[in-house]
Amino acid sequence: MLSFVRRFNISLFKKIITLFLVVLAPIFILGIYIRNWGADTVREELSKSSTAQIEFYLNQLEDEIERLKILQYTCLNDEHLNRLAVQYSIMSPYDIVSNMRQLQARLMTIVYSSSYVENVSAHIFSIDKTVSSNRGVDEIDPKVYERIKAAAGLKGAQIIRYEDGLYLTTACPSDNSGQNSNYVIEVKLNPDVFEEDLKQFNIYPDSGSFLIDLTNSNEIAMASTGKSLQPHDILGDFAISGKSGTELGKIDNYRYYSVYAKSDYLSLLLLRYLPENLVFTPMQHFTSWIWIFILVSITVIVVFTLFMHRFINKPIKNLVAVFRQVEKGNLQISLNPEDVRSTEFAYLYTRFNKMVESLNMLIDQAYKQKILTQRAELKQLQAQIKPHFLYNSFFIINTMAQMGDENLVEFTNHLGEYYRYLTRNSTDIIPLCEEVEHARTYTSIQTMRFSKNLEVDFSPCPEEFEQYPVPRLIIQPLIENAFEHAVDKRMKDRIISISFEICQDRLHIIVEDNGKSLTDETLAELQNRLAVQSDDVEVTALLNINRRLQLQYDETSGVLLKRSSLGGLRAELVLGVRRR
Repeated sequence: MLSFVRRFNISLFKKIITLFLVVLAPIFILGIYIRNWGADTVREELSKSSTAQIEFYLNQLEDEIERLKILQYTCLNDEHLNRLAVQYSIMSPYDIVSNMRQLQARLMTIVYSSSYVENVSAHIFSIDKTVSSNRGVDEIDPKVYERIKAAAGLKGAQIIRYEDGLYLTTACPSDNSGQNSNYVIEVKLNPDVFEEDLKQFNIYPDSGSFLIDLTNSNEIAMASTGKSLQPHDILGDFAISGKSGTELGKIDNYRYYSVYAKSDYLSLLLLRYLPENLVFTPMQHFTSWIWIFILVSITVIVVFTLFMHRFINKPIKNLVAVFRQVEKGNLQISLNPEDVRSTEFAYLYTRFNKMVESLNMLIDQAYKQKILTQRAELKQLQAQIKPHFLYNSFFIINTMAQMGDENLVEFTNHLGEYYRYLTRNSTDIIPLCEEVEHARTYTSIQTMRFSKNLEVDFSPCPEEFEQYPVPRLIIQPLIENAFEHAVDKRMKDRIISISFEICQDRLHIIVEDNGKSLTDETLAELQNRLAVQSDDVEVTALLNINRRLQLQYDETSGVLLKRSSLGGLRAELVLGVRRR
């Protein structure tokens, strides 16, 4: 973990939030698992409950039909029915009427025994009569033969669906066609009762139930529906397997949940469909609670993140930011302990302020001490310049006066400007234009002194740097060094160049000469003395300027020494960002 953090440089705030999310992740996973488990449980329990309801109904219906079948078979042995079928031709009218009434009374007992029975008829083929529990005695309807033929060969309850009616037919004696039967007991089932039974399953709006005849191309035997759906639309979505089952489906925009149970004895399929959104309402409530849990968790995460950001991450970022400012050298920064409510961070802020204050005090002491040292070195440099240059100037004035040189007035004016600049001690930091003007005055004096075979190229100061603050006497000593090593030791073709270059917002002041006395060993020694900056090294003009520039500006400022393209020394002053 530590190697991962170090590798990807993850902040403390991100690590805390990541750890918090890692802790919450199992809770989220557990919540999702509970939701899915609850949904599966609800679906399974609903499937079991719905299937059990319709299976229970079909079992009751099977028992009721079985009881009616027994009553049918019992009625086949009725003595009145047998007399009418066999002795009708020799019976008196009174006996005929009496037996028919007795038979009708027997048939009515079957009707009254079950709410599923609408009518019971005894079809006596030998006398071409039908005795009905509801209508009395009629001629045999030819359609009876069709219904008897349809029942031939069927197994189980032998329920016949004929012209939207359901019939139970029992013949005696029985054959495949019913043509050789003496009489038939036929029970017509009451469709209203079946519809009422199916309605009890329609507890939701837009739900419905079907009784489907499996012996006749899955046609509807009975239906009670609140939405115009056909059973083949629903059955087309899944295959019937086993005696019962459940399935989710969709027709157009209507999503439904279907339950079915099959009775082999009745050759009927009971199909029930329900709207999915209503069926799974409890699960939807459960899902709503899961979403509430997720939203509450997200709210907790957001609140925790904001809390951590305000009370931990923000104070730490402020600390890191001010430490980076201190690394860049900004010691005028501080933190307000009242901005944080944590006593620990308030203590850290207070101690940081104390640390910066102590650093400022120590640096101020060291800075002042170094400034005093630099000023002493500047005074030493001025003291070195004054006698040496003063003596030479007096000799030049004497020579020019004796020769009646017309440049004497100009020379003395330059000399006055030069010494007035040197003796002005009001400040050590001046605009660059003044330092350049002083160097130009010095160059003019030296040009009058070495007037023969001397070429001086003095470029103008860049306008954007004219008011740039610089230490006094940083250019003139370099020009003096060029005159001393290049002009004095070369008799002809003497060249001195003073130029300015701007590179990456830094100003480079370049002084070059074409002297021949500079060896590689001497250049290397000078470069080494500038790089070492040891306090026990004798302070020369170059070292003095280099120290003052680094003290005034940043560490990349100072004096750079190279061999010039002219052949002599190239002294380059680099002025960087000024320290505050």
